[in-house]
Amino acid sequence: MVTFLDRISVFVRRQRIKKLEIWTMRAILFEAFFVAIFPGVASAAVMVGIIAWFFRLQIDSRFKMRTLPFDIPAAIFFILGAISVFNSSALNFELVYNYCGIVGIYFLTYVLVGQNIRTPAQVKMLAKALAASAFIVVMCGYFQYIFGVDISDMKWVDGEVFPELRKRVFSTLENPNILAGYLDVMICLALGVFAKVTGHTRKIIFIIAITMLTACLAMTYSRGAFLTLAIIFLIYGILQDLRILILFAILTGLIIYNDVNFLDRILSIFTETPDSSEGLRIGIWVSTISMIADHPFIGVGWGAYKAVYPQYNYYLADPDIVIYHAHNLFLQTAAEVGIVGMLAFFWYFFGTMFMNLALGKNERYEKIKTGTTSAFREKIYLRLANVFVTSNFLQTLARSKSLLSNRLADFFHSVMDKFSFGAKEKIPDTEKKSDTKLVHHEEMKWNKNKKNFDKDDDDKIDLQRFAEKDIQAELHEKIFIADTQIVEGLKLGIGLAFLSMALNGMSDDLLFNIPSSILMWQLGALGAAINIMTED
Repeated sequence: MVTFLDRISVFVRRQRIKKLEIWTMRAILFEAFFVAIFPGVASAAVMVGIIAWFFRLQIDSRFKMRTLPFDIPAAIFFILGAISVFNSSALNFELVYNYCGIVGIYFLTYVLVGQNIRTPAQVKMLAKALAASAFIVVMCGYFQYIFGVDISDMKWVDGEVFPELRKRVFSTLENPNILAGYLDVMICLALGVFAKVTGHTRKIIFIIAITMLTACLAMTYSRGAFLTLAIIFLIYGILQDLRILILFAILTGLIIYNDVNFLDRILSIFTETPDSSEGLRIGIWVSTISMIADHPFIGVGWGAYKAVYPQYNYYLADPDIVIYHAHNLFLQTAAEVGIVGMLAFFWYFFGTMFMNLALGKNERYEKIKTGTTSAFREKIYLRLANVFVTSNFLQTLARSKSLLSNRLADFFHSVMDKFSFGAKEKIPDTEKKSDTKLVHHEEMKWNKNKKNFDKDDDDKIDLQRFAEKDIQAELHEKIFIADTQIVEGLKLGIGLAFLSMALNGMSDDLLFNIPSSILMWQLGALGAAINIMTED
């Protein structure tokens, strides 16, 4: 027999479970928002989320841990990383502390996101947090570009080869290359959602977002990141939609027209006289290969590359130059955790990429195969006509302006009514008090007219409110993105983002940066959670 106290106990437990679920989700959102702005706050949010998740596991019998697609390679990678640290010739307290603190955050991020993101609504909230963070990062980059950042003494570009280049924005991140890699990831996520959403208004919103991100990417003057983005747009345009290539070509043309130095910077990749950064990378790569040959199984230790590199400094004349990483993701991983650890990481990394890029049938190929596509010029014309002529986008903007004007008018009228509250209507005292019959007649006539006027005014207000609600519903329908479209778009976007990290990793190890690494593990866990959702 269930007693009254038992029911109270069940109610209290459910309330606790609900609060723990809320705190866990808030921690995930805080981490996603602050990872590129204040990494310390993001790390603290992860700890809070893990604690809330752990207590929920203890009291919620219906909430079980689940297996993600690439838990095994991720676990092998982390375990071998720990072994490499304690087996390192450069073992010290700092090395152990960095592994436990920094790598621990990576692992906890993977667990927190992968175990708790279980509904499309949660995926959408996480996407909004990432989008808000990216907006702030981009705005900070614009601010630096407009007001100027002198980077001549920061060694981010060879001043002898590019004497006119004095601006390379880095926003809230450490240097322009790190920012460029981050922007590549965000552009890929936006491109993925853009490919899945429907409706011209939603498409235009994401085109604006991609344009803003690409413009900020150009301000970094990062050659590898921009070339990576060009390759991704080329691949996606050929396989899915040629209009994506047209969009990227237009953006690139506008960037080059606005800044000739940008074109010179990009073309320097293909010149026969590389700048000092390219020569430095080649020397580091050769030294790193020697390092891998001497430590093929366990590596030199996670995070020990900086301490061990001077022993392999065969090509740099200045021994005082500190080399923090190998400028290559694949060589860096093999050097620090060994070849087996590198293979485990590749299993996780490329497995996540291909899993999220599994798009099924190619719609463009099917249309070409069945002969349902129109001529190229006709398609471009129809697309432009649908966006700018036949759609209701411009009408929607006009209605929005009208709605805003009406709302402001209602606001000021309400303010005036507050100040005049309680004031009585006065009848002009032009009649003699002795003529009470006439006064009474005029007063009744005035009140009658007033009631009729009020009734007509109320009818107009009701119609206006109905029209406003209709406009709001139409705007919501045009701008609101269904949860399923967000989930499908992020799945594609995460696959493209991992592809961008792989391409960028050929010339730079962007994952040595803490925010970039946290973001990688967060997106990997999110991609795994999305795939579990779609399979269910």
